[in-house]
Amino acid sequence: MKIVTRLTNRLLALALACAASVAPAAHAAPQPSFGIEVGNALLCLNQLNSKYFFDYLVAAFGPPYKTEGGAYWFKATNVSLWGMQATDFLINDSSSQADFIGAYFNTTPVKLTDAIKAALGIRFTPEDDTAYPVRQSQAGSKIVYNDTNAKMYCAKSKFLVPGPEQP
Repeated sequence: MKIVTRLTNRLLALALACAASVAPAAHAAPQPSFGIEVGNALLCLNQLNSKYFFDYLVAAFGPPYKTEGGAYWFKATNVSLWGMQATDFLINDSSSQADFIGAYFNTTPVKLTDAIKAALGIRFTPEDDTAYPVRQSQAGSKIVYNDTNAKMYCAKSKFLVPGPEQP
């Protein structure tokens, strides 16, 4: 009978150890370089590599909480870029025709563009004079309205477009 009790206790310990290794780990705060890595990508100042940024965002926030609209979505907590609170980050999935990275912010596009200009000197120019214009940087990054908040993204085509032939 002792052998059955010891075997049961060992099996229970093994089951608990396996469950602990399968349970999602608590994710630490993003790395100190997060603002540089992800911030520069959002500003279109870096090359976009969706596999790299997917892995980077998984390391920072855990697995994506949804896949929608050709993107993996990551929930951010206590993350700010340029002094503005970010709520979500997204990176394209394989179904998308573009490589892109994006972020949602708890602020207006005007306040976000002002914060980026104050921090880095990068300006975003409204593309038109409508009430809710798309704002674009010289590098191609865009800031748009998402209801009353800001959405920022950098998108680049996965496909090379042939240029005019040279004589």
